[in-house]
Amino acid sequence: MEKLKSLPPISKKKKVSIFTISIFIVLSVYFISLLIPFIWATFSATNTPKEYMIYYTFHKQFPTTITFDNFSLALGKYVLKTEKGDFSFLGMIGNSVIYSVGCAFFYTLTPCLVAYCAARFKFKFSKIIYAFVIITMSLPIVGAMPSEIRMLKAIGLYDTFFGMFVLRMNFLSIYFLIFYAQFQMIPMTYSEAAKVDGASNFRIMTMIILPQAIPTIVTVFLLSFITFWNDYQIPRYYLPNSPTVAEGLFEYTHNLPLELNAIPVQLAALIGLTVPIIVVFALLNKYLKLNVATGGIKG
Repeated sequence: MEKLKSLPPISKKKKVSIFTISIFIVLSVYFISLLIPFIWATFSATNTPKEYMIYYTFHKQFPTTITFDNFSLALGKYVLKTEKGDFSFLGMIGNSVIYSVGCAFFYTLTPCLVAYCAARFKFKFSKIIYAFVIITMSLPIVGAMPSEIRMLKAIGLYDTFFGMFVLRMNFLSIYFLIFYAQFQMIPMTYSEAAKVDGASNFRIMTMIILPQAIPTIVTVFLLSFITFWNDYQIPRYYLPNSPTVAEGLFEYTHNLPLELNAIPVQLAALIGLTVPIIVVFALLNKYLKLNVATGGIKG
């Protein structure tokens, strides 16, 4: 009898509901709808312009030749001229990396720190900050661009990456609310126990609280990175002499040289734009979790 009592209980299989199956089917169809255009674009980017035109324009012979010359044309031949010099496709990718990583870093760090102070320290001004964020998010921001450009020119930061980083050092975004909710979920007993052991507020933040919010921090950083990587309007007006690859593709579709006008070459350039996002997503995929497990203090 004692042996039988020591055996683990028999686990019951969970029944899958119809709602779960329906959600899975809908998400699968949505995933396939996104995957098929990407596969078609990748395949078409490896076709010769002649075969592509014969098949898709005249509906005749299916493309059979696989070539990577379109990528070399898109990456090597296209040049965007500015007052500071000419930028190749690879040069614009370098500008995009600096712009996207730097802006995403400060756009994640600032609301994270402000939300930490507002959520973990109980003072009247924290409620004012929270209300200020809600009010600011409801206001239109289109008219802020001329004033921002004028301010950057006045302080000598216009057309510089550092000036763009300064503009991103604000907490007036939805990410403040995400971090605020995240830090409120973590029990205050963690901080209280650390203070009893003599830990400072800075050490509590860096060694105890922020490590528990790493999934949220990485998720916000990745979403911000993708947003800034695909943005061409802001760099077009704020960084006229440091074009990003998104801005280059915008010009690419409007002022194409004749040799780069073929659709397979344009698709090759588009694939080149998406590859860095895929790489970053693959590296940070394991951190993409917005939930955090909170519980009691372990002894």
